Amino acid sequence: MMTEMNLPGEPERWAAIGFEISGGQFALEQIVCRVGAAAPSWSFAGADGSLRGLCGIETGQQPLSPAASKAALHANTATKIDHVVLTSQAPSAARRALEAFGLVAKGERVVGAQGAQRSQVFFWSGGMLIELVGPADQRPDAAAVAAIWGVTFVVNDLGALQLAAGALLMPVRPAVQTGRQIVTVGDAAQLGVEVAFMTPHGANLDS
Repeated sequence: MMTEMNLPGEPERWAAIGFEISGGQFALEQIVCRVGAAAPSWSFAGADGSLRGLCGIETGQQPLSPAASKAALHANTATKIDHVVLTSQAPSAARRALEAFGLVAKGERVVGAQGAQRSQVFFWSGGMLIELVGPADQRPDAAAVAAIWGVTFVVNDLGALQLAAGALLMPVRPAVQTGRQIVTVGDAAQLGVEVAFMTPHGANLDS
């Protein structure tokens, strides 16, 4: 189970999109997000403490934090991480490494036109997903290297999110998942990682 994320972007940048920042971090359910990092990284409960990196991503061992169970109310109404997106030029090798680490593949699909197809594999980590994305065609001897590309949060109220983040948001649009809506954060936010917000499963909230 993922318990911690280290994310780039200064605290005031995250506060500008509606997160309640305290001590350079904010919490959502079981996950503590620390901001201002040089590059995105993560920690898991029960991970091998000697692990130097998972698919080249700095990976630590961190038990569930009491701070996560006392998550503040955020102005953007974010309640949890919906999914984290990894990109890899060798998704098959990265998948094997993630499965060896103990993540369980929930499903996979190939999208895109012939000759430019993309592979997507989804893994469970507690109550959230990790989505691994990369080219469907690859060298069989490629190294298992990936990077954290983006993170999507669940919000309960798109209106409150828009009040909190305003012009930093792109227009709301339908998500791939039926009945859900998604809005991405624009480059002007200067977060150093792709960020999006989605409505909960089973909700289709007016914007």
